[in-house]
Amino acid sequence: MAMKKPNNSCIFKHITASLTAIAMLIAVFPARLCYASPNLNNLRRQLEAIANSFHGKIGVSLRHLKTKDRLELRGDEKFPTGSTIKVAMLCVAMEKVEKGELNYYQKFTLTEDEVSGGTGFLRNYQIGKQVTLKELLHFMITASDNTATRMVLKAIGSNTAINDWLSRHNVKNTRLNVPYPVSEAVWRDDAARRKLLEQYNQWGMGVSTPNEMRLLMEMITEGKAGTPAACDEMHRILNHQYFDDGIAGQIPPSVVVASKSGVEKHSRSDIAIVHAPSGTYVLTIYTKEAQDTRIIRENEQDTAIRAIARAVWQHYQPESKWSPPAGAEKFSTGPDW
Repeated sequence: MAMKKPNNSCIFKHITASLTAIAMLIAVFPARLCYASPNLNNLRRQLEAIANSFHGKIGVSLRHLKTKDRLELRGDEKFPTGSTIKVAMLCVAMEKVEKGELNYYQKFTLTEDEVSGGTGFLRNYQIGKQVTLKELLHFMITASDNTATRMVLKAIGSNTAINDWLSRHNVKNTRLNVPYPVSEAVWRDDAARRKLLEQYNQWGMGVSTPNEMRLLMEMITEGKAGTPAACDEMHRILNHQYFDDGIAGQIPPSVVVASKSGVEKHSRSDIAIVHAPSGTYVLTIYTKEAQDTRIIRENEQDTAIRAIARAVWQHYQPESKWSPPAGAEKFSTGPDW
């Protein structure tokens, strides 16, 4: 007996209905866009609870380098990077030092055009002061110094050099959106200027995913973001973080944490290499579309980052009795805006 030819219209309707149902589930349970190794189920549930109660979106990526555990929440979704993109700038600067294109103790002169608001100490320096590349990189990473960042960008080739480096290292969704200095050609080209402003308005300083920023931090700790010597130096710089109230603030001070945080109006971020007794793990946390934009410690975004960092630490160090002592909030290093 001849088989009945399938009705393509009917098949299409079934597929469309299935995809619609999946989309509805994702919309209702956004935090379940999550992957976790089987032994991380309890931790996954904790992080989902934090994400589900958050007024905005949270992305997390975790990898324990010893146990090979992995957990991600919106791991491949794009988020504003804020100043965490400065880690990529650090990698490019170190590559240029290793190639002999820059000298680590080369001096650069501070000009009035380079002075920027926001975080940092260099804006208080006298115009004409000479500062070494080493100082600029330390300021850029440890104090998220925006004036130092401008000077570094000018020295290494603006956003083009950073984005080329990221492409060469297969970090494809991470981009620095802000060129410095902005070329005359861009200022004269209405379409180019409009595109630049659109990117900045959508993402701020940069864009990435929790997974890619975790990968970048892993590359540093594993000596794959440059030569072994350059990676060691980058790791040491990241160890000296001034803004340490996020992930690092939920970990005992006796534990070495290499980290970098970021701030945009509707987004916060923190990325860290944690050298825990159980073994080193890399944790990246991002928020976006947040309703609470207050620049205070109790901001819901910063509170969620601390809660996630605390949950991860306790998962791997259940025997640890340490917690931030009473009064620690008085020493919180909030953004200096």
